[in-house]
Amino acid sequence: MLFSSEQVNRGRKIVNTGIVILILLLLGDFTINLISNGIKGLSAEEIIIKGLVLFNIFLYYKGNRIAFKLTMFLLSMVYILIFGLLPAYLVWELLRMLNVLDAFGGALYLVILAIIIIAVNILIFKTGFYDDVLAFKNYYQEKIKNKISQ
Repeated sequence: MLFSSEQVNRGRKIVNTGIVILILLLLGDFTINLISNGIKGLSAEEIIIKGLVLFNIFLYYKGNRIAFKLTMFLLSMVYILIFGLLPAYLVWELLRMLNVLDAFGGALYLVILAIIIIAVNILIFKTGFYDDVLAFKNYYQEKIKNKISQ
């Protein structure tokens, strides 16, 4: 598939922004655990997992094919958090503060979730967000393939 260079550049910006958000989430989680539990609250496996994710991001920027696939998988989780869970959580908390959820019962939870999912789908597909990331992904895979074959 051929994509325009403008689309690839937008996709690169989206992916790089996702990587920055992923790094900030990792560092924020590490900082919160360190502040709330102290040094003894940090487990070795948490540190190793966070270190492996950061090392994977480093390998992604070095052009490793496996690291690219893992990074895209990790970014999909970041995008689900940002575009799916965060708006749902914020809306539910707002409605809970306004006591709307208690008045209408539990069915409103499903209705709100459906509205948010539909809105996010419209946002992602109508703005070309998905197409831009797909264009960058295809471009980067071709770039890695050509680099390896040389």
